[in-house]
Amino acid sequence: SFVFVFVRRITERLSRSCSSIRPPHDDGMIASKKFAAVLAVVALANAVEAARTLTQEIRETKTGLLWKGSPLFAASDAAKAGFTCGYEGRECNFQYSDQTGPDGTCVPAAAPYIPTNPNPTMMEFCGYHQANPPYHWDGVWHNTTLLSESIPSGAFYGCIVGNNWQSQEARRLPGWMGKAFNANTGGFANLVDVGFYSDNTAYPGRFYPTYSVEGGLSWTLDYQVQTGVPLIGGVLDFAINRLLPGQYIRNFGGFKDEIKEIAPGVWLGRVYSLPMSLSWDLSLGNVSPFTVYTQVPFLLFQACL
Repeated sequence: SFVFVFVRRITERLSRSCSSIRPPHDDGMIASKKFAAVLAVVALANAVEAARTLTQEIRETKTGLLWKGSPLFAASDAAKAGFTCGYEGRECNFQYSDQTGPDGTCVPAAAPYIPTNPNPTMMEFCGYHQANPPYHWDGVWHNTTLLSESIPSGAFYGCIVGNNWQSQEARRLPGWMGKAFNANTGGFANLVDVGFYSDNTAYPGRFYPTYSVEGGLSWTLDYQVQTGVPLIGGVLDFAINRLLPGQYIRNFGGFKDEIKEIAPGVWLGRVYSLPMSLSWDLSLGNVSPFTVYTQVPFLLFQACL
């Protein structure tokens, strides 16, 4: 880029000027000064490049459209055949889920109707479906075959639905309140609130659009740690993700989530247990060689904070 060309030219000029004025018996001092000058120029160039990137990111995100420098833009564009826009053969305008209103404003999710209330609150909607079997959501999941152009972004309130024992056990996790997504980095975290303690970075991971045999097209929420340690990295990662206790006892490295938008601002999710994983709480883990759906569906509602 122009920044690196600029750095090279400045460095060459500094080198020529330093060599032309070098006095005898002073090579060490000149070399030190030249090195310091080069470091200063490189630092300045890095700052300029970072400022340029940030300016571009701010300019593009003001429109509500996904920043093209985000890793999710390339991933979504590569998988656009699985999005409604790609399936219909039109251009995909990927947009942040918390900037879908006029001029990129946030529109909070409205809970769908329930038989006892056409306009329920989020708590009323969750309460109704927590008292009913979760199988209704299997049909909703499988009937939502394509992904919307909304990219998960910002904070979401969450609730686990279903009255089966798996969902009831999952609701015993301390203080789970929802999730938060950063669409510019492709990272996410869970929101936990226990008494006076709030944790907005619990169980972090990365997310991306993909296809799985278990759930079809969806956004995968990947909790697995990747240490990158040479030689033993794979073994170390497996131990961290599948065998050892995790944050708040439960190790989410042995799980993955998949989510889809089923209504504006409302996302349906499913929890899967990964093969050969242990759990240090009542979830028991999964010692089989297969990825298993845990029968735990959950809902996420777009929040505007």
